[in-house]
Amino acid sequence: MRMLHRRTLLAATGTLALPGLARAEWPDRPIRLIVPFAPGGGTDTTARIVAATLGEKLGQTVVVENRAGAGGAIGMAAAAQAAPDGYTLVIGHVATHVVNMAVQKNPGYDTARDFVALGITSTAANILVVNPRRQLGITSLESFVAACRAKPGELSYGTAGVGSPAHITTALFLKQAGLEAQHVPYRGGAPANTDLVAGNLDFMFAGASDCLPHIRAGRLRGIVAASAQRLSGAPDIPTIKESGYPNFSFEIWHIITARAGTPAPVLRKLRAAVSETLTAPVVLERITAMGVDATPLTGDAAQAKLDSELARWVPLIRAAGISTD
Repeated sequence: MRMLHRRTLLAATGTLALPGLARAEWPDRPIRLIVPFAPGGGTDTTARIVAATLGEKLGQTVVVENRAGAGGAIGMAAAAQAAPDGYTLVIGHVATHVVNMAVQKNPGYDTARDFVALGITSTAANILVVNPRRQLGITSLESFVAACRAKPGELSYGTAGVGSPAHITTALFLKQAGLEAQHVPYRGGAPANTDLVAGNLDFMFAGASDCLPHIRAGRLRGIVAASAQRLSGAPDIPTIKESGYPNFSFEIWHIITARAGTPAPVLRKLRAAVSETLTAPVVLERITAMGVDATPLTGDAAQAKLDSELARWVPLIRAAGISTD
């Protein structure tokens, strides 16, 4: 009887210990990091920088999976439909996690409902650039505003498409300044930059990594940055806030998120590993080399940033009437 009782007790104890044991062993297989854009862009590059070190911290391979389309909505929806077990993460930016909530009626996911923040990797902003060969006399934000007012609705600007960060930056600034211009959407930022350099556009808010080589070569002129502070990669270019519009900035940050409902022990381990990853010297160095500011923000601070950006920008974007539908 004593032997039977002991076996029964051991079986019961083992059964009760299994859930805790399963959590302690996480992760026991590779982790997916979904990139909701095509390979080669800033989000993809950031993901691959992060994945290598994050895998080392977790003791498992982190596999980058590109799921492009619909302004990032396809990849985001795939991540939202994954099991909340910590084995599927997604890296996006202000457009995927905030802007799409305002410009798409049914993106297939809801940021506030479906995701929890692990960490913000970096912050960048678009730079207002013009082609000096267009002879518009634009050398400052003041002269840019004057040129737009002299030809209302005539100056043209390119973007990576409706709802892209460049489009949102431009549309919101034009609205605040009471200006009009002609939007020319492209299938990506690179062809828009090419046309601006070629003289087929008048201006655009371009990503720093895309336009700084042209600015340094004299092919484009940088006017202002849409960041809260001057960009470390372009310290000579003033911000819009410095140039007469103290309430305007629109920054582009990259964020790693997990599915809402991820078990608390797994979430704690993920957040700790992401924090160690984003502050690792090799990661900071490689992200800064991309021409953006490495601004590691993790855990509750990253979640607070995401929540505040949703509360701030979604109503403003909707009020501006910007929609992809």
